[in-house]
Amino acid sequence: MSSTKRTIMSMNALFIGMSFLFVGNSLIVSSVGVILKDSGMSEIAIGAISSCFFIGALSATISGHRIISKVGHIRSFGIFAALFAIASLLHSLFDNLYLWSIFRLLLGFCYYGLLMVIESWLNEKAKNSVRSRVLSFYEVVYYLASGLGVLIIALSLDKHSVFVLGACLIMFSTLPLYLIRIKEPILPQKSPISLPKIFDIAPLALVSSFIAGMLVNGFFAMASVFMLLQGFGAQNVSYFIASAMLGGFLAQTSIGAVSDKLGRKFAIMLCAGMGFAIMLVFVLFDLTFLAQCFLVVFLGGGIFCLYALALARANDMLKDKSKAVELGRAVLFCYSLGSLFAPLSLGILMQHFGTYGFSWFYLACLGFCLIFALNKPNIRKKDYKTKPGNMAMLDE
Repeated sequence: MSSTKRTIMSMNALFIGMSFLFVGNSLIVSSVGVILKDSGMSEIAIGAISSCFFIGALSATISGHRIISKVGHIRSFGIFAALFAIASLLHSLFDNLYLWSIFRLLLGFCYYGLLMVIESWLNEKAKNSVRSRVLSFYEVVYYLASGLGVLIIALSLDKHSVFVLGACLIMFSTLPLYLIRIKEPILPQKSPISLPKIFDIAPLALVSSFIAGMLVNGFFAMASVFMLLQGFGAQNVSYFIASAMLGGFLAQTSIGAVSDKLGRKFAIMLCAGMGFAIMLVFVLFDLTFLAQCFLVVFLGGGIFCLYALALARANDMLKDKSKAVELGRAVLFCYSLGSLFAPLSLGILMQHFGTYGFSWFYLACLGFCLIFALNKPNIRKKDYKTKPGNMAMLDE
């Protein structure tokens, strides 16, 4: 059995649990745009409410690690999942949009707390030589499960059913970790790592993570509005987003091996370049729905790989495994910061420029990612070496 398979098999309970988590989160997050648009909300209002999710995410990256450090990974997973389910159920009890903003903030805090648990767990167990492939498997699980959650939207469930079903799925995610014997990682230390220090060492990782947050969560928050502005319905929204998820799944089956062999920078530029080319087609041509679904497969293949590649780029340089939570927190902070700006920025652009606002936003972000990566060195597996200190890294 290969080292990659052994690493994955040692965490099978975690992967089973996260599958339920991603289905539930995808259903809740992707449904909100449709629900709010059907209620007559403007694009800016939808973007603002969606941004509250990422205010909670930012709070999790700043303070969520304290819970993990205090009670451990498994108990933290249960705490965050329970609060997530409660916030989901509260959506179905109230129609006040101000309360929804608060509930969205709590959802963001809990979901990103769960991501911190998952990703620090994965990074501690995975060696540098197989890390990108393990993270790619993680991303495959994410996109398959999230794609299933998006397809549930096509059933046209009412608002209450969406949030109740989502809460049930989130609670199911905790069962495998409680029922299956699994060795959780050593409790992480609380010593912080300076974000400016990490940027000096790994700028490409942090910038790629920030842009990934802009692109991925901007898509989940506002792709439904992009479809609805063209006159399509909720079923079309479901198929469009699911097509992008399919692209993410297909890309993740191979991008890990490409990244491990040819370097993270090469893989990042490949993904950004593919996404940029696809969005040019959206801008230049009047596309049918089927053509948009076909093209968004390639867009998803480009944008949905960027975060895993950024995380692998940063963790390649980590020598002290006890710092995995802190390093992951810095990368996740940049990702959630980008996610915070994306929905509101897209809402403003789409309010004034319609669907073109959506396309130009993606062109600008992907173009910047390409330009920034150009002058960074490409580090391949054969180049790995270590330097003294807690964060042993290759020079950027």
